[in-house]
Amino acid sequence: MDGALNAIRVVELASYVTGPLASLLLADLGAEVIKVEPPGQGDPFRGWGEKLYSATFCSLNCNKRSLTVDLRKDEGRDIILKLVQNADILIENFRPGTLDKRGLGYDAVRSLNPKIVYCSISGFGQEGPYRDLPGYDTVGQAMSGLLSLVTDPDRPQGMGISFSDHLTGIYAAYGILGALVHRMLTGEGQRVETSLLRASVSFISENAARYFETGVIPRRAYRTRTAGVFAFVDKDGQAFVIHLSSPEKFWRGLLEVVGKQEWAADPRFRDRKGRTENHDLLSKMLQEIFAGGRREDWLLRLEKHDVPAAPLNNLEEVFRDPQVKQYGFPVEVEHPKMGKVLLLGSAIDLSRTPPTLNLPPPMLGEHTEEILKEHGYDPAAIAGLRESGVI
Repeated sequence: MDGALNAIRVVELASYVTGPLASLLLADLGAEVIKVEPPGQGDPFRGWGEKLYSATFCSLNCNKRSLTVDLRKDEGRDIILKLVQNADILIENFRPGTLDKRGLGYDAVRSLNPKIVYCSISGFGQEGPYRDLPGYDTVGQAMSGLLSLVTDPDRPQGMGISFSDHLTGIYAAYGILGALVHRMLTGEGQRVETSLLRASVSFISENAARYFETGVIPRRAYRTRTAGVFAFVDKDGQAFVIHLSSPEKFWRGLLEVVGKQEWAADPRFRDRKGRTENHDLLSKMLQEIFAGGRREDWLLRLEKHDVPAAPLNNLEEVFRDPQVKQYGFPVEVEHPKMGKVLLLGSAIDLSRTPPTLNLPPPMLGEHTEEILKEHGYDPAAIAGLRESGVI
């Protein structure tokens, strides 16, 4: 079955997370992706394991073909210009201005292919005072305010996931899809731009809107109090969470579970405003109760009373979960030389054009000759490019 983006051609000039994730999302939907990598080392994420085939790299590069090209050489630039003449999308995450210096900027590419959707991803944007600064995930999290909402500033800790990187890749794919629809309607290509800082600031819109309204700077605990979010540990140290939100029935159900129906009349807790103001006290009182039992039993009782609750799973527990298994996760792919790899599947499903995993992550330069032949290079020309270090 063809994917939703079948016959869409993508040239990826990107590494690490943001650009590769954007093209991966398109590839899952059927787009043909050519990943351009520097000869010898490839995407730096390849080196985060053995044999230039790390799990980190594999997680972001299924459904792609790998072409090695030295973009610093004129012949390498010419190869990319040939690719983009027939491409629909180019994705790059170099520092602003880098590809312009190499003759591969938006204006140069658009002159060859006016319909191209050219996506530029950077740390801070193509213009502005921070344009030329190095941008990495944690920098984006911190500068955007995102990190202040998921850690305590008086005891700051970095996050165990590249949150800003992944957000930026998702927003980039969103922009690309919008530009593709516009091109379908008008025939016009355009440039799509996002950055770690812009995407991360955009993501915290709920908290930002509240700040604009009240002038109060939110911290991590603000949402837990207003949304009725709690985290507990049982007698064995097993963690679980409860999210009461606003429906009163969830609060009443919780009282049934813990046997404290009299709290419904307690002036500290009888309405949502009181529970928000006394969140820390309520959490302490509930923890004393939950510490007397086992997580499994508490969750069964909470489910019986329709209270939103869940175990705080580690990844081993996640992939034993029957609902996660229902999604088909994890997915096993096998490379003919590199062997089997377990990866996640797509976050979405489409009834007519479902996302698919057709190609395993490529070895470095695995498809170089194949791609060059498709674009008019004969064996002698390919041999010359290899001998001169262009590929």
